[in-house]
Amino acid sequence: MANMENSAIMLKVGIMLTETQIEASSSNDYCVRAIDCLTAILLIVGASPVLVLKYLYRKCRYGLAIERVNIVGVNGKKVGLYQFTGEGVCCQWPHLFNLLKGDLSLVGLENTFYLPHMQQGFSANNNQQNTHTQTDKLLFKPGLLTFKQMHQRVGLNFEHNLAQEQVEICQAQKGATSYLMAACRIVFTSIFSNKAITNSSPVIELFKLKLSNLTMDEMLKNIIQQSKTYSSQRHQGEGLLSVEAQQSMVQYAFVNADCLNLTYKHADYLSCLQTSCKSVFADGSGIRLASQWKGYCPKDNLNGTDMFPRLCEQLQLHNMSVFLLGGEPGIADTTAENMLKRYPRLKIAGTHHGFLTTEELNQSAIDLINQSNTDVLLVAMGAPKQELWLEKHQAQLNVAVGIGVGGLFDFYSEKIIRAPLWVRQLGMEWVCRLAEEPKRMWKRYIIGNPLFLLRVLREIAQENQQRHGDNKRNTKSNPVKSEDKALTCKLLNATEPHINNSRALIRCKRQLAISKLNIKLKRMLDIVCASSLLVLLAPLFITVAILIRLESKGAVLFSQQRAGKDNTPFTMWKFRSMYQDAEQRLSKLQATNEMQGGVLFKMKKDPRITLIGKVIRKASIDELPQLWNVLCGEMSLVGPRPALLSEVKQYSLEDRRRLAVKPGITCIWQVTGRSNIPFDKQVELDVDYIYQQSLITDIWLLIKTIPAVIFARGAY
Repeated sequence: MANMENSAIMLKVGIMLTETQIEASSSNDYCVRAIDCLTAILLIVGASPVLVLKYLYRKCRYGLAIERVNIVGVNGKKVGLYQFTGEGVCCQWPHLFNLLKGDLSLVGLENTFYLPHMQQGFSANNNQQNTHTQTDKLLFKPGLLTFKQMHQRVGLNFEHNLAQEQVEICQAQKGATSYLMAACRIVFTSIFSNKAITNSSPVIELFKLKLSNLTMDEMLKNIIQQSKTYSSQRHQGEGLLSVEAQQSMVQYAFVNADCLNLTYKHADYLSCLQTSCKSVFADGSGIRLASQWKGYCPKDNLNGTDMFPRLCEQLQLHNMSVFLLGGEPGIADTTAENMLKRYPRLKIAGTHHGFLTTEELNQSAIDLINQSNTDVLLVAMGAPKQELWLEKHQAQLNVAVGIGVGGLFDFYSEKIIRAPLWVRQLGMEWVCRLAEEPKRMWKRYIIGNPLFLLRVLREIAQENQQRHGDNKRNTKSNPVKSEDKALTCKLLNATEPHINNSRALIRCKRQLAISKLNIKLKRMLDIVCASSLLVLLAPLFITVAILIRLESKGAVLFSQQRAGKDNTPFTMWKFRSMYQDAEQRLSKLQATNEMQGGVLFKMKKDPRITLIGKVIRKASIDELPQLWNVLCGEMSLVGPRPALLSEVKQYSLEDRRRLAVKPGITCIWQVTGRSNIPFDKQVELDVDYIYQQSLITDIWLLIKTIPAVIFARGAY
């Protein structure tokens, strides 16, 4: 029966999507195809050196450089997918030629291998379910990027099914903007995923807790099985077993970064999660990131909000009931009404608000729950109150399963609108919660999230130190060379012989952990801000490009070799603000240099600058293409300005200190005077930044950059 219902739903979705696709094809297919072709051309041109070298290497080694793998295309057609022979890095790069041909799309379905018997499945009509399954997969082209890849990375596998994937692809292909944004989301999630992690342990150890590493289906199966066992015992042993012999309620809990921060303040909450809860589930991108840092591979992002509708579906299927306890008066009732509209055969045993302020009201709620004979009790009082309430009344509650679900009822009563799926795919749902309730949530997210990450890094450092100590004890019996002993003694006693070296090592490791965290947070800030600004400022880029081209001939963008971190050369991009022969005219103007120090060249009335160049320089618009350098990792939003290679040759040893970090678009001297500050003072300010850099410092400098740009202090 369930399979027939699923097939009917899938068939309905397939028909709906097919009609939608036909209606939209006339206006959007050409646009999507243009993006595919442009992307393929740019990537092929950019990767051409690697492709040629890879081709020659494979040709010499295997005799055949390119092979074809057959996959299923639109309408069941066989598509030959190009790839390099053998295995290794970049073997799938020839897929770009399939993208250019139109066999693939940039964003599409997952590749399915073409098997010989499939052709019969498409032509024959004797098996309706089989035919439906095959054709339903072929409404869209296979893609280089797929939503399935993204869902696996961010722990939303339960959101992925064939119907949902096709709906997302259909929505993505409605226009150029939505199509590009979908591709950017998938690429963005790949940046922060660690493919090398393969430790899918059933337990994740974090903050003295053992979190159950399950999929959403495994968790639901666990809850349903527990309810069945309890229900069977309740009906069969009614009147035969004593109260002590009957199975007590099983408690489950969800924990996010804020919950784990609370375990530091509330020892009773930590004890409850450790002893009273049968399973504790990891909720949120923060815990997922922390688990990956510790070397674990989390399966799904388990949370009560995503679990609730799926649990209702399973309870309806198994003829079980649920009781809703929590929220403000009326919230649980509204939630029950809304869920009954979605699942008409769902049994809701009862509802009650969560303000149990007196002992009488508390006992009345417990009596109401027990009289309802419910199977599952959902308690929405917020952590840690809900977990402690369940623990306290565990023996009194005649239910199979009790679960703390936080603010779940607020979402399903529609009191609070939940973030859309695309935001959750980016792991940024907390941003929406902060925007909705800034007064209540700012401390949890603005202070709590960085604090949680620092605690994770400290835990990792302590574990590494303990592991190092264990290894040291294990190797005591092994002979050590005398020179190695002498070197170790020198390193441990480099300061004073009587200073506690262990404390110094802990201090150094703490500073190292904080430094590593700052680097990761800085890179995250760079990626988010640079990608957002590139999209938002695209109309401005086009306008400036047209104006530059109208005034003078030549390329719109100006590229120049600059010195990056550790004096590594890279190509920096700017809008061209000078005439084409500006470099040739520079030697004649050196005598009029107005910059003190002689290293940099600056003139307030530089004759090489065009009219539009003066405007974009004054407003610092000419620097905006460097956002691409930031996105590529060659630059940062905040850091010392990248110097010319010829300027670096004139640097003293002290001046070279400013090359210790990535160059940036803005820094301290850019917001305090820009070109009015002499070079030696610029170096001092850059070095000051290097020693005091942090995420807060970067954000503050970015904020101060806004008035500096508006008022154009020292810009020419």
